[in-house]
Amino acid sequence: MFNEAAKKFFDVFEMGKVYYITKGTLKVANKQFKTVQNDYEMTLNENSQVEVVANEAALIPETKINFVRIDQLGPYVLQKELIDEHSEEN
Repeated sequence: MFNEAAKKFFDVFEMGKVYYITKGTLKVANKQFKTVQNDYEMTLNENSQVEVVANEAALIPETKINFVRIDQLGPYVLQKELIDEHSEEN
């Protein structure tokens, strides 16, 4: 089920856009297996529907990013989920 959903939505989402999402599952995040500090997590499946919201730039929430120094990544290695990826240009 995860593979089908991942393939279906891989090219759909773009940073800075707002989406209407239906038929997804929203639940309290299991902090034991998370490296991000969100209280909730959303899971999509092959029946989920995603639609970009046109002209709703004001609805984009402010993103909170917690940077971790490379020499402090040890506790995050071998976690059960991926670390959020963010880049910073100097």
